[in-house]
Amino acid sequence: MRVITVCVGSACHLKGSHEIIGYFKDAIKDAGLDGKVELKGAFCMDQCTDGANLLIDEEVFHAGSVDDARKIFETEILHKLK
Repeated sequence: MRVITVCVGSACHLKGSHEIIGYFKDAIKDAGLDGKVELKGAFCMDQCTDGANLLIDEEVFHAGSVDDARKIFETEILHKLK
């Protein structure tokens, strides 16, 4: 199972982590990946200036927008699970 963890700390929240979480929820459902991808929230990943921060398994990514999150999802989840 792949795990996506999105920071919901103050800085990341201000940088759009709530919208990114909403995107990931929809993307996981739309791709039929329930049970294959788990979505979690976490507080501060100590990279506040780079946020919104997320981990996919143990690798750190930075998404400045939902569009960035979409690209990360496509390359790191969709392409690697097929």
